[in-house]
Amino acid sequence: MLNKKIKSVLFLATYSCVSMAADGGDDAASNEQKSADSQRAIQLDEVVVKAKRRSVITPLPGLVIDKEKMTTNVQSISGKEIADSKSINITDLMNNSMQSVTINDYAGNPFQQDLNFRGFTASPQIGTPQGISVYLDGVRVNEAFGEVVNWDFIPMNAIASLDMIPGSNPMFGLNTLGGALALTTKNGFTHNQAHAEVMGGAWGREQMQFSNGFNNGRLGLFVAYNHFKEDGWRSNSPSNVRQLFTSATMRSDYGELNFTALNVDTALTGNGVVPYEMYEQDRKAVFTSPDENKNGLEHYNLTGRFDLNDNLTFSGLAYKRSVKQKAIGGDFYDDFPQLSERAGVNCPDGSLPDGSSSTSSSPGSGCAGLIPNGVFSLSDLKQGGEGLAFQMNFVTDKNELTAGITYDTNDVDFMQAEMFADIGPDRELVQNPSYYTDLGLVAAKFPIIRNKLTGSSTTKSIFVSDTWSPRDDLHMTLGARFNHTRVKNDLRSERGLSLYQFEDDGTGSYFDPSRERCVVDLTDTSDRGKYICSKGDYMYRSFNPSFGLTWEIKPNLVAYGNVSRGSRTPSVIELGCAIDRTQIENNRNYQFGCAIPTSLTADPYLKQVRSTSYEAGTRGISTSFLGSENLNWNLSFFRTELTNDILFVPLGRKNRGVFDNFGQTLRQGIESSIAGKWGDHRLSLNYTWMRATFESPSTIINPNNSSNVLDSVQNQNYVYIRPGDQLPGMPNHIVQASWNYAANKRFDVTLNMVMHSSSFVRGNENNKHKKRDATDPFTDPYDFIGDGSIPGYAVFNLRANYKFDNGFTLFARLDNVFDREYATAGNLGRTPFTPTSGGAATDAAGFNYNSDQWKNTTFIGPGAPRAAWFGLSYDLDWKQRKMKLD
Repeated sequence: MLNKKIKSVLFLATYSCVSMAADGGDDAASNEQKSADSQRAIQLDEVVVKAKRRSVITPLPGLVIDKEKMTTNVQSISGKEIADSKSINITDLMNNSMQSVTINDYAGNPFQQDLNFRGFTASPQIGTPQGISVYLDGVRVNEAFGEVVNWDFIPMNAIASLDMIPGSNPMFGLNTLGGALALTTKNGFTHNQAHAEVMGGAWGREQMQFSNGFNNGRLGLFVAYNHFKEDGWRSNSPSNVRQLFTSATMRSDYGELNFTALNVDTALTGNGVVPYEMYEQDRKAVFTSPDENKNGLEHYNLTGRFDLNDNLTFSGLAYKRSVKQKAIGGDFYDDFPQLSERAGVNCPDGSLPDGSSSTSSSPGSGCAGLIPNGVFSLSDLKQGGEGLAFQMNFVTDKNELTAGITYDTNDVDFMQAEMFADIGPDRELVQNPSYYTDLGLVAAKFPIIRNKLTGSSTTKSIFVSDTWSPRDDLHMTLGARFNHTRVKNDLRSERGLSLYQFEDDGTGSYFDPSRERCVVDLTDTSDRGKYICSKGDYMYRSFNPSFGLTWEIKPNLVAYGNVSRGSRTPSVIELGCAIDRTQIENNRNYQFGCAIPTSLTADPYLKQVRSTSYEAGTRGISTSFLGSENLNWNLSFFRTELTNDILFVPLGRKNRGVFDNFGQTLRQGIESSIAGKWGDHRLSLNYTWMRATFESPSTIINPNNSSNVLDSVQNQNYVYIRPGDQLPGMPNHIVQASWNYAANKRFDVTLNMVMHSSSFVRGNENNKHKKRDATDPFTDPYDFIGDGSIPGYAVFNLRANYKFDNGFTLFARLDNVFDREYATAGNLGRTPFTPTSGGAATDAAGFNYNSDQWKNTTFIGPGAPRAAWFGLSYDLDWKQRKMKLD
């Protein structure tokens, strides 16, 4: 807090003149005496004027460090900017406006995108390495199950401000490897107004928003509701989101108490990536469906702040959070060749769709319509979290000290099952119980429980940060955080049989109730226990310091630097699906692996991730650059080194692998920004150059990568990663540009551009995958389709507003103005929907029943085509209305 001491002495010349005129005959000496007396009479005492406290950039309320003193390139978005953007979620908002931000859409749903910042990710997808912590009013909302972030749980019309803090700031907790995203909600004091909005347009999108806040000086109330519904632009991809946020705030002369409640109910269908060749034929196509998540959230948070005096403030919070998620995913059955070759499955004469005859199934081929070719993955997740935090802030003329403690505990209860299905003509899976009756395939009628996992994590932390200003233009920040985390697992996992091996032979066999027990000795082949059971109990400790320096070289010109340490402990699912090196014999891994987020195995130890971040840069404001008004700019260099990064390692089967510690990875780059106003025009430009690389050699199994090397002894397709190979999904160049033109006080229009350079897809971690040469007579020209990368692209978006009298505003939004065909994500995979040859058969969905003719290809997450929406909003400011009535 900046204290300014001002001595004021007022002179009333008119008083002296009037007095002189009244006295008339007074001599000069008398007049001078009266003037002196008057001056002494009206001299005022010393007055202390205190600057208003800044909005906080911390998990807890009460921190008063100015953003100008921050030692990193903090980026902020106000509530007004959020409302003006008409963005439906956080990822869309940040991708359009923030430096070093990109998105990957692997799921194919606008609320399930990966958010990347400086090469680190916050994602709702299990298996994605997480590196950004997200806070909502001081509560860390990275879920205990995989550290994921559910963007559909954040209502945009309830957010008052958004701050992106780079690096490993010690005031933020675990998982702050690349940065922390701090979200602050509205209340009846900060938003004393009513807002209503409706929007509709392309893809059957309908959105209704309402919010209202008011206060009487002591009590403030705020409520926000959002209902979003659309059919989606791709086939069979609807979304339904309902969010309700309420807040009650009590204020006094000594502080405030705030209670918030957030209740969310969503149903999201994201049908994922699609083969490149399929996308070229139909942009709306899906590979298989459904892929639906039903999510529910109950989130309650009580925060308080007490100002003991002008220098000392105490704040705290208590929260409780409950999440329920049910998911169903449909995919083709990757063990279809083994199923087709099982005993007793023969193709009778004339059974094939093309009318050909076959008396038995040949290796790799199957019988059309006689055996299942799809599989449902079913999951049920319940997780709860609660915690406490306490913070003290002590401010003097030279120091701004913050210290606090936090306690967070989470519980997880997860169950996953699989069952057979048929792929219908529209690629939608349907259940067919007749396979149980005809072939004895139990999984065709009953879900096979793959695993049951319960776990918990508890973290206790102490943090301190002090900004010391030895001079008015020099600020040093020292901070540190100590974390103590305990992670526990209790896992019951079936033996790892393929789904077709669950048979009913009339004796109960595998489903005999006596087998509902754990295997005691894995080497004892006579032990007929159903489950492999394990328990894990691990302790993690970390000490993460930080040091930063800010130098105000001259007014409106600042140089800064920062170095910090961060850490992330393995989550419950990562430990539950960690690589088990006790099962590796003679360099061969016998572990069944995990179909994320479906099948887990024993939970051996994983090391916690460690990060070291460096940043240096300069920022400033120019008031006379080419006639601009307050031109803001910044230039920053960043570098983050990670040790023991936790990555999902494929094991050569579709979507199946294990979590394992990786040696070292690196993210580094340069980011810059310039923004200003020239008359009626506002312009901004962001540019980031970045490289995210592996810095240690490694070997993974991936037959879908054309550069794989077949080991004939171990019969595995190995891909070799070398230091310098780039991480998938991270473009080297990122550009965002925006132009706003205000024609008058009523009408304005904004043109926005997002440009990303090319990036590698998942599965091409060694960056050496190449598409098959069609001119090579010794190779299949239709195999290994695509070059294993996503081409660069530039997308333009347009929005306009027209303000009527009495608070009404008509707005429009046009995305992808030039209808650019592009993709934001991808991976290498295998497709069974291929042309046939040599008498092979396909069904109505295009499924090739000869698996020898399946192809390796590049799957992509396509970007949305051109679309337009229109809406009407109404704003009512209660303060202004009251003034008019008065």
